[in-house]
Amino acid sequence: MSLDKKIYPWADFMTADMTVGTEPGYPTGAYLDLFEERTFASIDDSVGDLRYYVYDPTKHGMPLDKTYPVIFGLHGAGNALAGKLAVNYSGMEMFASPEYQQKLGGAYIVCPLANEHVGENGYTAMTWMTTKAPGDLADYSLRLKTLVEGYQQRNSFVARICGAESLYTTSLLALLKEARASFSCAGKTLLTGSSAGGYASWRLLNAAPELFDAAILMAPAYLPSEKQLDVLAERNIPILLCHAHHDELISFDLTIRPHLERYAAMKNVQLFLPELVFNRDGSVASNIAGEVQMGQHCINNAIQNDLKFADGTLMNPELPEGITGWIRANVG
Repeated sequence: MSLDKKIYPWADFMTADMTVGTEPGYPTGAYLDLFEERTFASIDDSVGDLRYYVYDPTKHGMPLDKTYPVIFGLHGAGNALAGKLAVNYSGMEMFASPEYQQKLGGAYIVCPLANEHVGENGYTAMTWMTTKAPGDLADYSLRLKTLVEGYQQRNSFVARICGAESLYTTSLLALLKEARASFSCAGKTLLTGSSAGGYASWRLLNAAPELFDAAILMAPAYLPSEKQLDVLAERNIPILLCHAHHDELISFDLTIRPHLERYAAMKNVQLFLPELVFNRDGSVASNIAGEVQMGQHCINNAIQNDLKFADGTLMNPELPEGITGWIRANVG
């Protein structure tokens, strides 16, 4: 099969027996009704009130005599424009399904929505990647500074936000505190973030690492400093870092490769870095939003498939129990 490389920029990395597919393999929207809408009152006028959605396992059959982890899931840029569907785009909807809840042994899920809107220039404004000030590279080594500055000269937005604080950090930490206080059986906290949500997650881990017991970062739009990795290693916070080599939107070479050797050596970090992202049926993931291909960016689809194909084989043999098993082992 011959593919147009302008539409499928990763076509050269496919083998002859591979096909392309657009269906991730799980029922989008099937479990959204299980999430309750709440409002977090503004503590920052520059952010405003925040909508967020909550799944409470004790309201869906789980007993009240034990604790359950709290999964704090952050969506990608532009996803809040879809409203409640952003829960799915964050990679968290399937974790409210009866099947996944049983595998997890129960879990709360909290999914905030950024106050996004379409700006006058036609681009999404007020994403999680909206910064308080320009990036500060003081904590980055000369090697990383040189790399980041090179990408900045090539007009990389992700490079420009390295070292920059999210406008939402303080509000998100307060929202998490409010949500946890409302749960009668709250246990450990798992932070998850996809794309722009991955940027916000790195900044939350930087601001308050003591509040998080583990993290799953999916194609995060951020390169942390060596100093931040030192802190996370010292605290031994388990991190599952997921990013496809041929991500069309967030450069693997900028956000993952600079720390690749160190990640591989860190006892608290586990990696899922596939050459290609696949759907549940085994097809190579394709998703054209507008005129932009982003199938390989949507590694959150593989996460919602519990890293398993339809026939039960594993997308990552190093995680034999899938994502649900990783979560249960680290925060269950």
